[in-house]
Amino acid sequence: MALRVTVLETADLTVIRVDGRLADEGVAELEEACRRAKRPTVLDLANLVTADDAGVRLLRRLTREGLHLVGASPYAALLLSAEPPKRGPAGPIARGRRRGPGGKKKGTPKRAPRPSSS
Repeated sequence: MALRVTVLETADLTVIRVDGRLADEGVAELEEACRRAKRPTVLDLANLVTADDAGVRLLRRLTREGLHLVGASPYAALLLSAEPPKRGPAGPIARGRRRGPGGKKKGTPKRAPRPSSS
């Protein structure tokens, strides 16, 4: 489903409805609609299906700029509230799986040496 942006203006409020997938050229379309909108502006996300990384970044920025988000699904609200993962040299998945010398997990007790059978 492509993105559809609908702008409804009243004397004291602008409501921008976002329907579909917020990705690719839809991000620029929504950004332009928000730039042109009179303040205060409300983004109605009740029919937002999904958003890619650029779409999530735009929604976060628009929120910081004072636009109000309404109707977000629990999934969309989680995307918008979650902190972006911090990427280290090993990436976010490998965190907590570091291994010490010899390939052993850090904190793993060492085995006692076996008695030699001479």
